[in-house]
Amino acid sequence: MEGLMRMCWLLASIPLLVSRTAVANPVSFKGGYGIMPAYNKDWFDVQLNYSVTNRYAVGASSYYRQGKDSTAEFGIGQFNYLIKRWNELDSQANVNASVGFGGRHDSVKDDAVALYGALEADYETRRIYSQVSAETLQSDDNVQFSRYRGRLGVAPYRAEFDALNTWLVMQIDIMPEMNESVRVTPMVRLFYSNFVLELGASLEGGTPFMGGAAHF
Repeated sequence: MEGLMRMCWLLASIPLLVSRTAVANPVSFKGGYGIMPAYNKDWFDVQLNYSVTNRYAVGASSYYRQGKDSTAEFGIGQFNYLIKRWNELDSQANVNASVGFGGRHDSVKDDAVALYGALEADYETRRIYSQVSAETLQSDDNVQFSRYRGRLGVAPYRAEFDALNTWLVMQIDIMPEMNESVRVTPMVRLFYSNFVLELGASLEGGTPFMGGAAHF
C-alpha cells in the first residue's frame, strides 16, 4: 500500500511539471525551480531545488530505501553545484556535484543525522543519451545506501528541439545495500518542451521504474 501511494504521488506530480526547459540536472538557470521525482518498488526519491545562479542550487530532498536489514527514510537539505557545462549546436554535457545534511528515520534503529553526496556526468545529443552517477546516503549505526548508475540510450528518430524527443535507454544500477544489488532496466525517456518522463521495468522480476524532471 505504501509503495502504491508513492507511485500515485509521482503520477499526480507529472501534470505539474510545466516549465520553459526541463532536463534532469540539479542546477538549471538563475532563478529556476526544479522538481525531480523517481519511483521504484524499494526506493523513492523526490528532489526540490532553487537555482540561485546558473552555477549552484539549494533545495530539499526526501529519500526512501528498503534495504537488506531495515527500511530508512532520509530528509536532506542539499547544495548542488554545476562543475562544468558544455553547450554545442547539437549536444550538451554537464558535470554536477551535490552535498547534503539532514536526518534519518530507520525502521529498526534510532533516528540519526545523515549525510548525502553525489557526482553526476551526462552527455546528450538528438541521437545519443548517456549518463554516469554515484550517490551515497550515510548515517550512524552502519545505516548507509549507495547507488552507482550507468545509462546509455539512442533515439529511434532525429527530432527537433521543439518536438517530442525519444530515447530508448538501458540503465544499470548497482546498490550494495539493497536486496536486489544489481538491477538492469530498459526504459523509454521522453522529452517534450517542458518536461522529462521516464518509464521502464527491470529485467529482474519486472520491477517498475518511473522518473521525471522539470525546471520552471
